[in-house]
Formats: sequence, structure tokens, C-alpha cells
Amino acid sequence: MNWFYVLNNAQQGPVPASTIRQLLSMGVITLDTLVWADGLPSWIPLRDALSQMDDATAAPAATPVPPPAGNAADSWPDDLKGPGVPFAKLKDRALHGPNGNYWTFFGFFIVSMLIGIASTFVPFVNFLSFLITAPLAYGAFNLSLRGADHKQLSIGDGFIGFSQYGRALGCYLLMMIFTFLWSLLLIIPGIIKAFSYAMTPYILLDHPEMGVNEAITESRRIMNGHKWELFCLHLSFIGWILLSILTFGILFFWLNPYMSITTAAFYRSLPKDPPPAPVAS
Repeated sequence: MNWFYVLNNAQQGPVPASTIRQLLSMGVITLDTLVWADGLPSWIPLRDALSQMDDATAAPAATPVPPPAGNAADSWPDDLKGPGVPFAKLKDRALHGPNGNYWTFFGFFIVSMLIGIASTFVPFVNFLSFLITAPLAYGAFNLSLRGADHKQLSIGDGFIGFSQYGRALGCYLLMMIFTFLWSLLLIIPGIIKAFSYAMTPYILLDHPEMGVNEAITESRRIMNGHKWELFCLHLSFIGWILLSILTFGILFFWLNPYMSITTAAFYRSLPKDPPPAPVAS
């Protein structure tokens, strides 16, 4: 039997039950993730479907069409679909997520900071810090994306990078290497490429079937023509950044999630449709 599931407000599948269980063990989905298979009247949480998942059941000859996932997986609002969504709307989306999101970010960054401090007392600190920074950074992107989707956050959402360690480390490493190599030409090309690769972690979170190189290529594609727009979005926070410096960095605990969720909302607003196939002459 084939199953469909909802990930980051997008329907995925069909996949066999073994894939669903694998994604659950990796932390890509949770027991609260909505799933559906042929024969079910509506989408149900995964926890209620585990007993019905039997890989020995033959898949139907034709792929069933699932019903709309409903309010639990609402599509991205039409007025926030770009290109050219006003920055004010993206920021408003970031500021008005579920209650507790900012406190969850605050808790995650405190825990991350303590982990970083603890790692300084271990030999080979630079190498160890890199191994820890990669999954923590990946987890921060996950928190940002879930925050932009107005999902309730938990501290555990920030540590998804440890359950998907290979993807998190590969993403962090390749983005850093590619950006560094471009920076060897001049600083400006490196900055441009950093914006070009900026959507890679979000793409990996949205598409567990993609590899890191594939996600980087997709980030370059969807950011084509939008790198300057993202730069201007970040530049629009300059006043808050200066104010955070004046507060000796204290305000950064609030500003960091604000900027991060806004950037994730920018990713959601970008057109994702692949380009049309060329017409043979």
C-alpha cells in the first residue's frame, strides 16, 4: 500500500510504508504528521496509521488521488507568493506566528551556546566545533521554516540536524566550500554565491528525497533574479542590528529569530515551478 504524507505544508508521495517509517526514524516527520492511503476517508496523524501500515500489502495498480489535506496543512497564503512580495508582509508573517515561537528560539540558542562553550574544553576544539555547528545551524533553519509556516515549535525541532547528520554536515560543508572558492576570485562573487546558495537548507528540509548537490542546484535556480531582493531584505534590518549592538547584543536574542523566520518566509514566497521544457524545433 502506498502512502502520502504532509511535510512543511506540501503533500509528498506516494511512498511505501517502509519509507514512512524511515522518515520517522530520521526525524524528518513526526507522529503528528498527517498521512493518507487509499481506503482512508481523510488524512490522519501518523500515530493513528502505524498499525495499518503493512508492507506486505500489494500496491494498487493505479495511484490513488488523496483528498485535500485540509486546515492542518494549509497552503502558503496567496498574498505572500512572489516574486516581489513586500518586505512588510514577510516581516508581519514572522512576527505573528504561534505563541511561544520566539521563546523556543531563545531556548534553542541558549542551549546551543552552552554546547559551544562546553566544546571548548575538549581537545581538537576547532574540529569538534565544526561537527557541532553544522547540525545546530541546520536545526535553526528548521525552526525558521516551521516558524514561517506558523507551526508550534519545540526545542527538539532545533536538533533535527543530529538525526539527519549526514545531510546537515554535507549542506554546511558544501555551501562553505563553494562560497570560499568563489571568494578566491573576489569578495563580491563570494557574496553573490552565498545568496545563490542561501535556500539550500530549506530545500533539503522540504525535500528529503534530494541530495545536497541537487538542493544547491535548485537553490541557484530559484534564486536566479532574486539575490538582490534577498540582500535588500537583510539590509532592511540594519536599524535593528545597530540597536542590538547598542544593547550589547541582548536584543539579538529577539532579532535573530525575527530575521531567520522572515528569510524562511522569503523562501516560501519564491516561485518553485520548474522552467518549461524547450519546444523542439
